[in-house]
Amino acid sequence: MTEHNQSKSFEDALSALYSSTHQSVTKEAIKKSSLRRTLTIQDMREYLKRLSLDLPHDINIIHIAGTKGKGSTACFCESILRRRYGLQTGMFTSPHLVHIRERIRINGKPVSKSVF
Repeated sequence: MTEHNQSKSFEDALSALYSSTHQSVTKEAIKKSSLRRTLTIQDMREYLKRLSLDLPHDINIIHIAGTKGKGSTACFCESILRRRYGLQTGMFTSPHLVHIRERIRINGKPVSKSVF
């Protein structure tokens, strides 16, 4: 893949993430968006398959839900797992704080533009 194609792919990813599909703001849009999320575990398995990540079924996953503090809690857990237990980690959070690639981190580091 050329640098130009990587940049275009990155820009395409940004456009998709900032589209109305991912950024629901009205009550109706939020409700419609929530109806799409009925198969999230199956969806995640499909995404991993697309990335050619054949993960074992007994993989340990921490899913953090709620209205406040999910990002901070995820970062805290991820840091403990890496630093205290020496585990390899992957983390997805949304929204990002500064740079969009912060959303996906492998072992505490944001993914590169080409991976994103």
